[in-house]
Amino acid sequence: MQTQCARNHRGFTLIELLVVVAIAAVLLAVAVPQLQPQVAAASAKSTASKLADALRYARQYALNTSSLVTFTPNGCGYTVATTAGAQLLSAGSGASSGVSCQALSTTVSFLGDGSVALCTQGAQGLSCSAPTSNTAATASVSGGGSSWQIVLSSGGVVTTSGS
Repeated sequence: MQTQCARNHRGFTLIELLVVVAIAAVLLAVAVPQLQPQVAAASAKSTASKLADALRYARQYALNTSSLVTFTPNGCGYTVATTAGAQLLSAGSGASSGVSCQALSTTVSFLGDGSVALCTQGAQGLSCSAPTSNTAATASVSGGGSSWQIVLSSGGVVTTSGS
């Protein structure tokens, strides 16, 4: 009786395990390429959110401290610093693979009242001026068939839209 019980509780054979691993490998080979656009789209959304959040942070810091805070774009990355870079407040790196950015083309400064000034670095230092329209700056991030727009109004309000 004991011998028959032992036969009923056997494990898997090596052949059975190899068949299962082969089936899993085929399924993964088919599924992974189909997921890459979704991964790139999620990365694009994440990058757009990080840029928008950094702009909001810079404005809020300027309001809280009544000081000039600059947001300097660098591709999909950025730095947020106090006047003339005296104190680095925040920094972000570029986007991941499959994501492209059309970032802000100029440094944006937030004044102590939360409003926006557009700045460029010249031979005489940082030169700032008020935006000439209601939209101070825009940026776009795309990847995996998804596109996100970040709009900074002249009043300092940041909005994000996309799909």
